[in-house]
Amino acid sequence: MDIKVRTNISNEYQNIEICINAPERTEEVQRLENELQAKATKNLKQIVGMQDNDIFLINTSDIIMFFSEDKNNFCKTKDGIYKIKEKLYYLEEVLPIKDFIRISNSAIVNINHVKCFNTSIIGRIVVKFKDGSEENVSKRKTSEIMKFLKERSE
Repeated sequence: MDIKVRTNISNEYQNIEICINAPERTEEVQRLENELQAKATKNLKQIVGMQDNDIFLINTSDIIMFFSEDKNNFCKTKDGIYKIKEKLYYLEEVLPIKDFIRISNSAIVNINHVKCFNTSIIGRIVVKFKDGSEENVSKRKTSEIMKFLKERSE
């Protein structure tokens, strides 16, 4: 499929408008539409996850965390770990900021599945999840997490 991109900049427009013209609604057109909509609304509702040869549609609200390991990306739910195609930097852009926060270069967590943030080790934060698992906040993200927690408590 050949994709042409045209940009028309004019002060007559009030908002950004994107129009997809295609001969038929293919899987690629649907995927492109979904990605643009998710990016525009920061409201990705589902993601495709794979386990062995099975493909699952997973609600983002069910995802405990997204993480990278050995150059692959995964999401973890209470039902298991699924391989995903999306990159973490893309997910960071389209996931709702009220629900998801980046805690390291290799992890984004759903705060709705967090039991607590443990700060007992000076200079370190450990995220403890409701399912009993834990994940460390990187030193680079510690101040960002503390700011996030402070804003939530006000």
